[in-house]
Amino acid sequence: MDIYNESYGNFVGSENGYSAIRNKLRTNKFAKIVNPQKDESILDIGCNKGLLLYRLIPHAKEVIGIDINEKLVSSLKDEKIKFMSATNLKFAENSFDKVCAFEVIEHIEEIDKVFSEASRVLKNGGKFIVSFPFEMVRGQSAILDALFVYKDISYARKLHVHKLTPNKIKKIVKNLPLRTTKTQIVLIPFPSFLMILEKTD
Repeated sequence: MDIYNESYGNFVGSENGYSAIRNKLRTNKFAKIVNPQKDESILDIGCNKGLLLYRLIPHAKEVIGIDINEKLVSSLKDEKIKFMSATNLKFAENSFDKVCAFEVIEHIEEIDKVFSEASRVLKNGGKFIVSFPFEMVRGQSAILDALFVYKDISYARKLHVHKLTPNKIKKIVKNLPLRTTKTQIVLIPFPSFLMILEKTD
């Protein structure tokens, strides 16, 4: 089974039931955190169905979303949402003022490549804004997704391949031109870490 299939994408991007409540809280919170400006180009990594993307578009010069869920991206038929891996971004260096990845990086095995690629496509002074779940046990915050989509809670640990902390992120980026400017815990609705990293010269 392709774990990031159309059923998974439709569930986590749903505007009904439990997912709708979670998405409304997240979209409202994340849009404020990104704080898009009229002269900015923004990349949304792991955008799913584009709920945050569409909130950002009216307030920025350019907003592009990418997602690894090929069938879902194809079904959306939106040129602003592209099928692409965060570990191999098809954009030139210094393309974006901001890159965001909300509740995404814990899903990606080659996490170091995500930060390397984000750093590459960011302009100097640009910001990489990431959030990831505060978990005591890897996968605990993906249990409902695993249960609803796959009918098997063991998929929670297949969805979340990392249990992350800000210190782990700082170790990953120690040799990259990324400086941590903010770290905090946010409720969306469950606790997650939020980090903002700025690209330095």
